[in-house]
Amino acid sequence: MRLQKLLSLGMATVLSLTMMTGCTSAVAETGSGLQFDFAQNDNGFTPIFADYPYDEGVEEFYEFQHSYGQIPIPGAGNGIFISGNNHSADLFMGYVKRLDGFEPARTYHFTMSFKLATDVEGNLVGVGGAPGESVAVKCGITPTEPAAMVAESEALKYYRMNIDTGNQGNSGKDMVVVGDMTKTENNRPGEYEFKEFQAEFDVTANIRGEVFLIIGTDSGFEATTSYYLDDISVSWEDGMV
Repeated sequence: MRLQKLLSLGMATVLSLTMMTGCTSAVAETGSGLQFDFAQNDNGFTPIFADYPYDEGVEEFYEFQHSYGQIPIPGAGNGIFISGNNHSADLFMGYVKRLDGFEPARTYHFTMSFKLATDVEGNLVGVGGAPGESVAVKCGITPTEPAAMVAESEALKYYRMNIDTGNQGNSGKDMVVVGDMTKTENNRPGEYEFKEFQAEFDVTANIRGEVFLIIGTDSGFEATTSYYLDDISVSWEDGMV
């Protein structure tokens, strides 16, 4: 049985992680973990898009959007928003957050949870796939900083992720599928609804004592997907038995 505890730096580690967010009031200390509720700001989460052509003006054509603001659910408060039009039939988009203060090269057992607000009904027909069931929700924690890198494929250049996110409905080494964009309740068309997700990971911090949290969607639906993220929590315990 693992003994859950703070990192070897004790409360100093939690303070380091809190300071990294840029606003302590937006982060609740949860023992050996953190909770991001986005009450005051975006807490330093960075948007990321991949699996689309490397070409001038393509970001506008794909209608990429990201912002911090009010979630359109009564009483929900603020969250982080992201949207894109999947012209490539394989668009990845999401948010990344760096966490530091861990012991370099040490393995930890992480538990991540988050809420995703979606307005997509189930059992719909869409171009390339359904707008709900064909858009996989994924998350991961990795020692490699996620980035969209330019890669060449059959003489064409694309932005590809530098980590293994898997392919659409399949998990990868660095991210796992936890669900899809379909609302649980199908009786309120056009309204946003929260879905809750959770996953666990055993991850070894990099030589700088960092890990990177990533949440996103991998789409087979060849049109626009939009969603909000809120109440992102991550806790950890020493993975050494």
